[in-house]
Amino acid sequence: MNGSLINYNKPIQNPSVFSRPIFDDNILLVNCDTGASLALNSTGKLIWSLFDGKRTEMEIVAKVCENFKNVPDNVSLDVTSLISALSEQGFIGFEIDADSLENGRLNYHG
Repeated sequence: MNGSLINYNKPIQNPSVFSRPIFDDNILLVNCDTGASLALNSTGKLIWSLFDGKRTEMEIVAKVCENFKNVPDNVSLDVTSLISALSEQGFIGFEIDADSLENGRLNYHG
């Protein structure tokens, strides 16, 4: 069993979270369920916009690489860390691929 979310789960924004633009192309997220808030830089803003329940982590990493120059080698770890933090704080959830359930490949960390 794979110990990563990357292949099977598709992050999706919690509908109780709203985002507002703030200075220098950053955004502020506010979780109305918990009262937690978090500011994201322009990279985080792009990643946030990709949490639509249709893209895997690998697809999100690919989009980051397409949209920014000089992306560090550890970008997939950075994306995974952001997804984990946002999940733990209730900012996002996951759409689970039905094929993953049928094939016993589900490894949800939540």
